[in-house]
This record gives sequence, structure tokens and C-alpha cells, in this order.
Amino acid sequence: MINGIIYDFESTKLLLPSGLTLTLEKITYKDKKDDEVVTGTNGVPIGVGRGEYSGDVEVEMSRSEYDQLDAYAESSSGGFYNMPPIPIVSSYGHNGQPKVTDEMQVHFTNRDFGGSKGDKNLKVNLKGAMTAPLKTNGRPAYVPDLN
Repeated sequence: MINGIIYDFESTKLLLPSGLTLTLEKITYKDKKDDEVVTGTNGVPIGVGRGEYSGDVEVEMSRSEYDQLDAYAESSSGGFYNMPPIPIVSSYGHNGQPKVTDEMQVHFTNRDFGGSKGDKNLKVNLKGAMTAPLKTNGRPAYVPDLN
């Protein structure tokens, strides 16, 4: 906290291949590794069975911002679902605070469009899967054992 200001949504910046997203409404991302504690016949844990790593991303932005990403997709790969995984950088931090940067590679698999009477800004919700481990401040969440 600097001068009473904590990390907040206003200080969040989202960089997509189409540029800096100025009308970001929401971003959520999560990852997990499906490890499992293995127990012996006596019910006592004896080790860990390693499972798969996975991550999900959800982004909500204005329709005009989405249209820029869609134009990028068409020019680079022929269509939204043809896009290879794209880099997304989420960064936040108010003046004087250490900047926090999360990096992910995402393949989008779902789009939700809509609007309601009285909406001042139409929104698009995108969902996808991470295709590489999430990096928080340059540190990967998981490094596979390649031996």
C-alpha cells in the first residue's frame, strides 16, 4: 500500500497482441496441478502421484475492443478459432508500488456476446485454456521434469 492506495482493478493493464486493452471489464485466471497424495494400505500417506497442469482464463471486454482482437485474428490466422495461442500480459500496480506482471499463453475456446436494453457499452466474454504454465513476475508456476 502506497499513500493509502492498494492494488486495485483501476491499476490493471491488459496487453493483447491487438494492443493495450483500454476497456477491460474483468479478467480472471486460475491454474492447478492435479497431484494426488498416495496412501499405503495402512492409510498413511507415502508420497505424491504427479498429475497434469492446467489453467483457465476468462476476459470480459467491450465489443469495440473485441473487434480489434478479432481483426488481429483474421489477419494473422484466418479467424478467431484459428488463432494460435496468444500471449496475454496482465500487469498492475499504482504509482510507487512494485509492478506485478502475470504472463500467460491462451487458446480461446468460447465467446459470449450480448446486450440488454439500456446498456451503454456492449461486452464480450472470452474463455480459454492456458497452453503453457502461468508466469507470475517471470516465475513459472510449474517446470516439468524432462529427465
